Amino acid sequence: MAQQARPRAAFSFDNSFLGEMSRLRRRLLWRTGSVEAAEDLLHDLWLRLKACSATDVAAPRAYMLRAADNLALDERRRRARYLLPAEADALTQLADESPTAEECIIARDELRVVIAAIADLPERRREIFLAARFSNECYASIAARYGVTTRTIENEVRRTLDHCADRLDRRAS
Repeated sequence: MAQQARPRAAFSFDNSFLGEMSRLRRRLLWRTGSVEAAEDLLHDLWLRLKACSATDVAAPRAYMLRAADNLALDERRRRARYLLPAEADALTQLADESPTAEECIIARDELRVVIAAIADLPERRREIFLAARFSNECYASIAARYGVTTRTIENEVRRTLDHCADRLDRRAS
């Protein structure tokens, strides 16, 4: 004879919540770091569970723990969106370190001068400089490729930097 499925008795979170209340409070306190926030969230959790239809909840304890975690996460996100007045005041006191429009124009002009100066170099010196400064290749590797000493590579890079500095000085005068 096949057993007939018994209708589930109406379940209420009341007893489960009361049994887990101290654990939920500790969990919310750990998640929020604030006794007041934990108490508020515990109350919110109670209200949500009272409104919940729990007939389909197979694991009430796990359900309550997950709901508490979700409330704490929502609270943290909500707090992260807003600044306290003191924090907003502190932000207005920060200096703007971004370059001005004039500084940007000057920097672009200087970059054009440096690019032109590098383009005017003899091919070998230009290749050595680009490998050393823009490809981050070590001097020993570059020296081996060109069959010279690392001291020669150092001198070529220094000469290129001097050449670019001279071009910038000439432009400024």
